[in-house]
Amino acid sequence: MNTDSSQFITGREVTVPDMLNARDRRHAIQQELIRTHGATVISFTLNIPGPVKVLPLVPEAFDAGIAKIEDALADQGLPVVRREQVIQATGLEAMWAVETAGAVRLKTLMAAIEDGGGLGRLFDIDVLDAGGKKLSREDLGLPPRKCLLCEQPAHACARSRTHTVMELTEQIESILRKEFSHHGI
Repeated sequence: MNTDSSQFITGREVTVPDMLNARDRRHAIQQELIRTHGATVISFTLNIPGPVKVLPLVPEAFDAGIAKIEDALADQGLPVVRREQVIQATGLEAMWAVETAGAVRLKTLMAAIEDGGGLGRLFDIDVLDAGGKKLSREDLGLPPRKCLLCEQPAHACARSRTHTVMELTEQIESILRKEFSHHGI
């Protein structure tokens, strides 16, 4: 899959209301997938702080994340009933309704992708059970995700604004350049 159509939104700033609308839209799609298919839902976005959500190389990272998720599902023989994708300046999103998969099993698989280093550090993969409950890493006894810049839990750094958006963006761009160095950027 190629998200080249997202190039027109690369570098565009978004507002807080834009992000709230995007979150509401994502929630509505997730609920519709659950309601229609009675399946477990995987929701994939990228952790990109600040007003610009689609940086250079973000579409490539998004495609890589989709490939990792779909490979993991295929390796486990887990059938996808439906996949939705949203490409907006507020970020790139993909959601899968997965049949016959327990939410705990899926969250374990997705956490392994997030913890896989490299781009995985940028992936935000949520799993919602057939009742709509979002499983957390803590539900599985997994440690919280670490900050991109230090060893503290990411949510603690985000809440206290320990690091500036510029520092985080520079780290994200460094990860993207390292992963996609063959792009000459």
